[in-house]
Amino acid sequence: MWEKIKTIKPLTRKANWLGWFCTVHLISSAIVLILLMGVGINPTLVVSVVAAPLWLAVAFTSKYITDKIMER
Repeated sequence: MWEKIKTIKPLTRKANWLGWFCTVHLISSAIVLILLMGVGINPTLVVSVVAAPLWLAVAFTSKYITDKIMER
């Protein structure tokens, strides 16, 4: 059954995109957190509502990078 599902192109392509997006998003989020903590900003403040625009920027950047990866 799984082999038949793997051959469906739209599902395979979407699954690959989602996997790459999660990977890129987690890595970029970790980098942003580490950099901000290195500068001395409180991590509780970084993950709160105050930093929501930052996380929106990270999400859109992750989508852009994932789209560039999936073009190939």
